[in-house]
Amino acid sequence: MTEYKIKCTSGNFDIDKCRESAESGYSPAQYQLGQCYEEGIGMERNLAKAFRLYWQASDKCRPAQERLNKDTYQCQLAKWLKKAVCRKDFSSTDLAEAMCMLGSCYRHGYGVDCDMSSAVEWWRKAAELSDAYACDCMGYCYSIGQGGLPKDLEQAFAYYLKAAERGYAGAYFTLGLCYSEGNGVGLDDEQAFLWFKKAAENDDPMAWVELGKCYAAGCGVSANYNQAVEWYRKAIDTDGYVSPDALHGLGDCYAEGHGVAQDWEKAVELYRQAAEMDDPEAQYLLARCYANGHGVEWDMAEAVKLYKKAANNVCENKGYYGHVGAMRCLGDCYTNGEGVRKNAKQAATWYAKALELESVSKSL
Repeated sequence: MTEYKIKCTSGNFDIDKCRESAESGYSPAQYQLGQCYEEGIGMERNLAKAFRLYWQASDKCRPAQERLNKDTYQCQLAKWLKKAVCRKDFSSTDLAEAMCMLGSCYRHGYGVDCDMSSAVEWWRKAAELSDAYACDCMGYCYSIGQGGLPKDLEQAFAYYLKAAERGYAGAYFTLGLCYSEGNGVGLDDEQAFLWFKKAAENDDPMAWVELGKCYAAGCGVSANYNQAVEWYRKAIDTDGYVSPDALHGLGDCYAEGHGVAQDWEKAVELYRQAAEMDDPEAQYLLARCYANGHGVEWDMAEAVKLYKKAANNVCENKGYYGHVGAMRCLGDCYTNGEGVRKNAKQAATWYAKALELESVSKSL
């Protein structure tokens, strides 16, 4: 942390260049600029702006994360923000930012008790003053019915749209999902693609994955496997979290020879990486490789093992309720005695589970 401190207090420190780098998403610059706002170096002291900059930098900049985690800073922040929202000489923009960050303090328990109702109260006030991040927070609360708000997907969409229109890049990807899944708005693949593309241009790794899917399936845009491969690779090469969807999506391209030369061994490698992340689709696809001897030695026992993992993979938070295809394949395995002993009762059970899950999925 000393290194950053020296730069901030040095007479050679260029605040304008630091601000430009911070706005481009460079986390060390965001942290440095946050220090300037916190300590009033070259500008008026503003802990709301400092907090927002530390927050933006925290994923990639450990000093920023450490700053946020300090109890003394959190208490100071909450007290300052409470005073700030009562000040008469704040511009509407600064007042909205202070209200928004106070809401975040209540959400995370920074210097105050966690209280989602209070968080929503402050976010609503900030949103009324056109704070884009507060609009996004309100959208999220309406999407799950949090903080005393009812679950209302149309209200959630309206707030996400306001956030995006006011320049909050984090809402671009969410709007793409709303359009692709019909959450709070009619299904519109072309609009979904446009918002995913906008999010991708703002370096959102999850949007890179969705663009890969769109190009691979021709969803909202003409199918283009070369583009699909390019976006999947970009998502996989990121320094942060790698989505299993990108891994098995690129695996599919190698399996089918779409946008790349067909390479089953490469496909298996990618499927395996995603399967190890407990992804049911990848577990199923890897099982198919073992069942057909594609890229690996034929091994029905291993295929059955993976089918079972996929079929029993239930995680409500991620929307996993078991893999229908894996359930059907297990039914076939028990029917034909492939990788397991023949068992008509087990086969019937898995076929029934597949039918039930498919019926539930269609009704949603």
